[in-house]
Amino acid sequence: MTTATLPENIQRNLDTLIADGFLLLPGALDMPTVQAWRDCLRKHHDAKAWDIRNNVGNVAFDRLLEREPALAKPLVGHASVAPYLRALLGRQCQLRSLRAHVNPAAYTQEWHMDFYNYWQQESEGRFAVRGLCINTTFYLTDNTPESGRLTFLKDYRNRPIPAEFKDNQYYTEDRNNPFQKWCEAQPQTHLHPMSGDAVIFFSHVPHQGAKLRDDAPGTMRANIVLHYQTNPMYPGISFVSQPHAAIAGLGFEGTFPFAGK
Repeated sequence: MTTATLPENIQRNLDTLIADGFLLLPGALDMPTVQAWRDCLRKHHDAKAWDIRNNVGNVAFDRLLEREPALAKPLVGHASVAPYLRALLGRQCQLRSLRAHVNPAAYTQEWHMDFYNYWQQESEGRFAVRGLCINTTFYLTDNTPESGRLTFLKDYRNRPIPAEFKDNQYYTEDRNNPFQKWCEAQPQTHLHPMSGDAVIFFSHVPHQGAKLRDDAPGTMRANIVLHYQTNPMYPGISFVSQPHAAIAGLGFEGTFPFAGK
C-alpha cells in the first residue's frame, strides 16, 4: 500500500503526524492484551528483573523479546501503527529496540530526545543516507489530566533546537540544566493516552513523560516503547537505546517487519 492509496482517515492522521511530529492513536491494543502486559510487567518488576532503574522514577526492561516472545513479538509492526511506519520508512523500517517502562513511584522524566543526532548528522559521504527514527509507545494505564501526561514541544518536528543548547542535550536530573530550562519555557502540547492507546512520534522531537499522582490500587503506570529506525544506521549514533537485544530476540532479518511484504 502506497501513501497514494491510504484510506482517508489514515492519510489524515499521517498528515497530522508529519506536521506536528506526534499523533495519538486511541484503542490500539485490546484490553486482554493490555491486562496481559500489566501482569507481565508486574511479575518482572516484583522479581527486580529490570535493566534500568534511575533516580527520576523510571524502571525499564529491555530484553522482553527474548523473555516474553509471545507477548512482545506481536507488537513489532503492530497493525495499529503499521500504516504510518510503512508510509514513512517503507521496507527500510527496522526495529531498533523494544523497551517496557513502569513508574512505581513519583515520576517526572527529563526533557529529552530519543534520537539526539538527527539534526547533527554530518554528511559521511557524497551519497550517505540520512537516518530517521520513529517511536511507537503503547500505554497500559490511564493518563488522565489529573494522573499523567506525555508532553511535546510544539513545532519542532521540522526545525532543530537552538544551537547554543547542543552541549546540554543529555539525560540529566539537573532541572537547572540550560536545555531543561529552555524546554520548560517553550509552547507545549500535552497528550493524555489511556489504557490501550498508542502514541507515534518522530524520535528527535523533545518530549517528557510524567506521573502526576499515585496509581490506583492494583495498577502501576506502564508503557511499552518500540523504536524504529531507517536502515542503515551506523553503530555510533546517539540514541536512548541500543539494537542488540532486538537482534538477539528476532535475528537481524526479523527486525524488518515489512521486508517481505
